[in-house]
Amino acid sequence: MVEVMPVKPAISIVCPCFNHGRYVPEMLASVHAQSFPDYEVIIVNDGSTDGTKKILDNLHHEKLTVIHTQNHGPAAARNTAIAATKAPLIFNLDADDKIAPSLLEKAFAVFSTSPDLGIVHSEVQFFGARSGRFELPPYSLTAMLQDNIIHSTALFRKEDWKAVSGYSDELIYGLEDYDFWLSIIELGRGIYKIPEDLIFYRTYKNLGDCRSGKVKKCRRKIIRTQLTIFRRHEQLFKACPEEYERMLKLKKVWENEPFAVQWLKQIYYSLRYTIR
Repeated sequence: MVEVMPVKPAISIVCPCFNHGRYVPEMLASVHAQSFPDYEVIIVNDGSTDGTKKILDNLHHEKLTVIHTQNHGPAAARNTAIAATKAPLIFNLDADDKIAPSLLEKAFAVFSTSPDLGIVHSEVQFFGARSGRFELPPYSLTAMLQDNIIHSTALFRKEDWKAVSGYSDELIYGLEDYDFWLSIIELGRGIYKIPEDLIFYRTYKNLGDCRSGKVKKCRRKIIRTQLTIFRRHEQLFKACPEEYERMLKLKKVWENEPFAVQWLKQIYYSLRYTIR
């Protein structure tokens, strides 16, 4: 008797989801409209507290797997989803975003002809509360160390995820995708941006409706996250002396800043991201 080996998909789409179940059908519709059919979808419900679990349990598709966990944050949710994947290429897609029908096909073609690439992404369009292009500068290491210029919605190799031990659970306040991209860059992998608007990033009128918006209101969380990333990738920062010195200065200021000053600056941050 000849044993038939199961056929693996070419791309695994991983989707962390916390209280965004209402957007998942729209996200999945954009996935199932892909011109590239060789994929699977893994959604991890990260301990949602609204009706997300019921919505996800009512979704049925041969390419879809739903995993329910307690709330451990987006890094853990991404890692849980990736651990369950079968494909060599991973595509991270948040539950409230969408993609153009040709994205997977074009990204797979790029990976297939470029074995040294580690990250493939595209131009990004806003939708929801605002429209227009999410303008991100061309990639360079200096620009990347100044700020995250690679959107979280991107493709990478599962072997690289294993090599860097996945998304770090130290990044409890966010920017776990930024930290992860820096880890892949440290492997010496290349970056490629498809010069087309193939990713659609949902925006909100109320920043409190999304995780990144909540973090922006808290200066303490922002700085602690930045310093955690700096500590984890200090050798990479040393390759760009100006950025290395900038982060050393931030670290010194934060460690020596009086509590009263931190409190006053926090009030400013809260007002800055509340008053529009």
